Amino acid sequence: MSISSDVPRLMISAPASGSGKTTLSMGLLAAFCRRGLSVQPYKIGPDYIDPAFHSKITGRPSINLDGWLLEEYCIRQLFSFYGAEAQLAVIEGVMGLYDGYGAHPLVGSTAGIAKLLDAPVILVMEADKMAASAAALVHGLKNFQNVAVAGVVINRPSSTNHYRIVKDAIENYVGVKVLGYLPYRGGIELKSRHLGLVQSSETEDLSQIIARLADLMEDYIDLDGLLELARSAGTVQCPSFDIWPGKEDMKKTNIAVAWDKAFSFYYHENLEILRRLGGNLHFFSPLKDASIPKHCAGIYLGGGYPEVYAQELAANCSLRQEILTAAEAGVPIYAECGGYMYLNRNFTAKDGEVFDFVGFFDGEAVLTDRLQNFGYTQITGIQNTVLFSSGDRIRAHEFHKSMIKRKDSDYCVKTEKIRNGKVLESYCGRKKKQVFGMYPHIYFPSNINFAHNFIGRCLEYGG
Repeated sequence: MSISSDVPRLMISAPASGSGKTTLSMGLLAAFCRRGLSVQPYKIGPDYIDPAFHSKITGRPSINLDGWLLEEYCIRQLFSFYGAEAQLAVIEGVMGLYDGYGAHPLVGSTAGIAKLLDAPVILVMEADKMAASAAALVHGLKNFQNVAVAGVVINRPSSTNHYRIVKDAIENYVGVKVLGYLPYRGGIELKSRHLGLVQSSETEDLSQIIARLADLMEDYIDLDGLLELARSAGTVQCPSFDIWPGKEDMKKTNIAVAWDKAFSFYYHENLEILRRLGGNLHFFSPLKDASIPKHCAGIYLGGGYPEVYAQELAANCSLRQEILTAAEAGVPIYAECGGYMYLNRNFTAKDGEVFDFVGFFDGEAVLTDRLQNFGYTQITGIQNTVLFSSGDRIRAHEFHKSMIKRKDSDYCVKTEKIRNGKVLESYCGRKKKQVFGMYPHIYFPSNINFAHNFIGRCLEYGG
């Protein structure tokens, strides 16, 4: 037995990264919300930052749909579940249309998810120094794997005449409608740093940017034409069973979750699954709060930018001491990426300044000039931890420029990446008492047992 979803949908993609996907996606979300539509946002890939912008605009959680981390049925379920009450779904793609896991054009890519969800693809592309060649590019992207490229938006044409030339070439020689353009000087700017865009919570003039984006869409984009394309999407079929196991009357446990500008990289699904399994989540700020929430039987320290806020984190001595005391007392703690950094002795900035962190682990976190172990990976547990038993496996993703200098090699996790047809192994992660930390980010829907295990340890600790 299956369920279905007929929500109108648009997939926003591009020939390559940096073409304007996030700008167009945010603008469309803002414009359609302004029109009074209930719009459900999604993000292809393992990104945290773009979904936060989506949620700020729509007031709805933006859901990650990752073609490598998740099975196809799970992607359909997530899409259908969150789109059930929406009037429109806008899905922001990742990188270029066919870029995903390795060289395969449909694994982990926007194109793969577009096919899976029968979603019309809108390409946003720069046509700088191009005229009719833009049509050849669209033709190639559409026909390479027969993806439903249904429309094009031109980003920053050099002039209105340039836009008309490109539009005529694409429509006349490819048969794909061009639905407008984003002007070269749109009056908006989203700032970036070493791991991508500056977070929505740090963008002071975000409401003005959102309003300006909505204005640009109304002025320069054929919104009615996009809605017509969205309504041409087919039906998504998926299994009917609930994607989150758990019962409302099950035993509950309190879990403290770090959440502020330094720690905000959480998949919505990870938090929801913990809730469905009995976790009462209590949020706190390692930047500002003097103590962790009382009566908590577990702590979840997610990723983020502890390196950016190292001075403030170091200055909050009482909170650091509380976490250290809880860790020494045997409270189950899961620390991921930035949270893992925070549990170490200190952080050394590029200028050599050293900031004290929690100090439960004796390592030193340092920032490097390049990404460390970037990309998708398969992880295997080589020790028992609060999340998994030795031998358990889950797919994961890494994206960080920091590393932990440590004296021991008592690792918890083996990672496996495929590069040029070869499996590259490395080791990471650390455990002590009931604390486990590692750099790879995991998505609980990939292996629900990891969430079950953590909840189980919290229940045991809390009695």
